[in-house]
Amino acid sequence: MALQHTRSRSFPCGSQGAAIVKVDESLLSESTPSSLSSLADRIKGLQNLYESIDDLLLLPHIQRSIANECPQKCLDEMMEGYIMLLDACAAAKDVVSVAKRDAQELLSGVRRRMHAEAASTYLSSRRKLRKMVQKASFLRKKQNLGKGYEMRPVEKLLMDAKSATLGMISSLFFYMMGTKAHSCGSLVAKIMESKRVEETEFTKVDAALMSFMHNGDDGVKFADVLKSMECSIQIVEEGLECLFRSLIKTRVVLLNILSY
Repeated sequence: MALQHTRSRSFPCGSQGAAIVKVDESLLSESTPSSLSSLADRIKGLQNLYESIDDLLLLPHIQRSIANECPQKCLDEMMEGYIMLLDACAAAKDVVSVAKRDAQELLSGVRRRMHAEAASTYLSSRRKLRKMVQKASFLRKKQNLGKGYEMRPVEKLLMDAKSATLGMISSLFFYMMGTKAHSCGSLVAKIMESKRVEETEFTKVDAALMSFMHNGDDGVKFADVLKSMECSIQIVEEGLECLFRSLIKTRVVLLNILSY
């Protein structure tokens, strides 16, 4: 279950309270995902979360509360936060798109028996991917959410959704770089400094490629490994595109509330 619902007395509507969505702890986890499939599930959970947030933001009493009672600092953080989320999601889409293209080109090279050229291009692109991750601006920004004011349920929900989304994208970058996730410190520093490589689909392909090139392993088996990773990347890429559209929609809803 990606979502939970509770009753809140903070936003009364007649004699009944509003159903407030809570972010499931699994979406807030900073642990390294076990597979691209688990990442895709996490992205789907975030899509469901933002759909529920949109439904909540359509309630008139919730809209009035945000527009009239939410501290200005909180409003500023929320709107700035959605710009950051869109930038982060766009960066993730770019990185995943490059990774998918690399897998496709390497697979094509293996099938055409252009092993050395394809391998060189793939490994060079992996280094470029690492640089793309290092340049992702959102990874360098400190998150000081909710400092200086008390957040109510809807405000906390929006801030938690932001943290969950940034956490997922950070986990995606960790996973693609084969770097173990850390609960503190900047992602950029950890990726640069980490000596430990976690086993992921990407590191498995890296290892299989080295074995294939140096030991003459079965090309058909290696092609199957590549094809499987390409399909998994495709699912993640489609999920990120849907999440990006969800973020735009939620931000538009918030802008409409604040301009009402």
